[in-house]
Amino acid sequence: MNEILKGKWSYRSFRHDPIVVKDGQVEGDPALAIPWSPPGVLEVDTNEAGEVTGKLTFAPEVVLDIKGCIIPATDITPTSVELTGVFHASINKITGVFIPGSDHIVGTILSMANDLGKQPVGTAGPFVLFPINVKGD
Repeated sequence: MNEILKGKWSYRSFRHDPIVVKDGQVEGDPALAIPWSPPGVLEVDTNEAGEVTGKLTFAPEVVLDIKGCIIPATDITPTSVELTGVFHASINKITGVFIPGSDHIVGTILSMANDLGKQPVGTAGPFVLFPINVKGD
């Protein structure tokens, strides 16, 4: 697998119900994978220095500017990506890892300010990215 973030990727994020702990036990049965954002399309490019730029589109009127970088693998960590997504006053931190032997990236998104889904600042949850393969060859 080529561990760069380039081209079109399908994006989906999730969040969980608030977790309430009482007497060392989780109360109730909180949902752990509630769809957070609608499905989106990430269109990005990565230059030779590992700098990532692009757009994450959820609707024609909702397009986040994406900037960040690729973090090379080490002896103990796979290649990863650190991104920031901005749309007006909404800011999100997106950090994920390239899954070895796969063409998927998984990680966590964190709402830093003014979440478009109306979740509190500090809400975090998993996301997945996988390439959109254009057939026709």
